[in-house]
Amino acid sequence: MSLQEDATAALDWATTRQQELEAELATAQQMQRLVEAKMAELQHPKCENRRAQEREVPHRFVSLRISALDKELTEVRRVKCLAEQTLAGAGA
Repeated sequence: MSLQEDATAALDWATTRQQELEAELATAQQMQRLVEAKMAELQHPKCENRRAQEREVPHRFVSLRISALDKELTEVRRVKCLAEQTLAGAGA
């Protein structure tokens, strides 16, 4: 494969992966809002301390997932940018 073919393949992959990650990130952010709403609901004074600990688990999980998705999305964007630059240089 030539450099241009490699760059085109990388750009195709990065574009597809970026769309997948953005969709997954949007879902995770919706889940985070849902968890935060439920946590607020569970902060009623009558709730037990055990329930307070239980509500922290999904919040941490969602936060970690969002962080991981953000990091991967950043790297995919870097690959995409490099591929675009390579293709722009090959076309010039």
